[in-house]
Amino acid sequence: MLATLPRAGRRALTTASLVSRAPLAPPYAHSARSSLAPPYAQHLDEPSTSNKLRAPYAFALAARENAPLPPTPAQWVAATVNTDSGRAWALSAWEETLAALVEQPAALPEIPFQALGSVLADPAVRDTVARTGGLVIRDVVRDQLAEAWASELASATQPAYHHPALVAARANTSVLSATSQTLRSLVPTATEAPFIQVDAASSSPSASTWAAESLWETAETASGPSTPVHAHLALGRTDLRVPTSAAAATYALLRPYFAPIRSRISFYSTAGYLEPANWRFRDSAAVDTELTHVRPVEVSLAPGDVLVTHAGLRVAPADGAGLVLPVHPLPSTPGNKAFVAAQRAAFEAGLPPPHATAAVVALEEGGDATWIDSVSGRRAMGYN
Repeated sequence: MLATLPRAGRRALTTASLVSRAPLAPPYAHSARSSLAPPYAQHLDEPSTSNKLRAPYAFALAARENAPLPPTPAQWVAATVNTDSGRAWALSAWEETLAALVEQPAALPEIPFQALGSVLADPAVRDTVARTGGLVIRDVVRDQLAEAWASELASATQPAYHHPALVAARANTSVLSATSQTLRSLVPTATEAPFIQVDAASSSPSASTWAAESLWETAETASGPSTPVHAHLALGRTDLRVPTSAAAATYALLRPYFAPIRSRISFYSTAGYLEPANWRFRDSAAVDTELTHVRPVEVSLAPGDVLVTHAGLRVAPADGAGLVLPVHPLPSTPGNKAFVAAQRAAFEAGLPPPHATAAVVALEEGGDATWIDSVSGRRAMGYN
């Protein structure tokens, strides 16, 4: 919905007929009218539709007619644990998750982009990445190019989804290669080239969006977006706090439904408090629960590096001083295809993508396939 600022049309003033008046009659009778009445009857023309002032910018409301989005992680797990089978899964998955979180590596694996394909060909490396839930890919884009994109964004007057710098970054062949290679190594069913999800650059990474019973599973939805993999391209030097176990994704889903039996101060050591025997299932979810068993590590990204993580991990800024662009790969599923079609239509109309949650956002210039330089970039945005 576009809002414009109307300007009143020019008012055409015409005198009423004085045919019935005497030659010397005054033009109006003071005794019969209020002292504030106009001296004669006025006819007001309707404002012309061509005589309106349009604002130099417009606004788009988020309440657009899009296909319904899939449930949030909180909604999904609430519906799941509301069934007997879902509760049984939650109890079993909680025990398995706590066992997996006993060992959390001190760092994420790091691979230079130039060696990514050959290194990921090793099954042992793929297994390590799958268990840690993350990977840092160094030097995907030259520092100067990433910093140039950041500089262009800094000159923008408003948050943007379709700024030319963002379009160029998403269509960069190295960025698409890095994310698609990692997706294929973690999700065996993702055999086709993935799409890309459109988001704005920010100092904070994307929130967790994954909800499924099995790690690295792509949940099929009617309209997407659905992916077990998140990817962030650093446009400036950025420090993040990242969990180092994929099990932390399941833990984040279930933690609101589990509470300690005894408080932390009841134990001589933290180990006793964290023991599985001290945690019980509860029927309703708690609000803002601490991820007590997860020990995130600090990851430093240089401009042009890409951080790939499980989409269910809670990645947080370490200091809020960096800048990252989400470049999440979307497996080529029917639901994601429907989502990307709606996302492409939003791009062409200059509107936010379908999953944008802001109430009111600035309308941008509409784009098209000619804005995207690479063949793989056009394919990632749904252009065949």
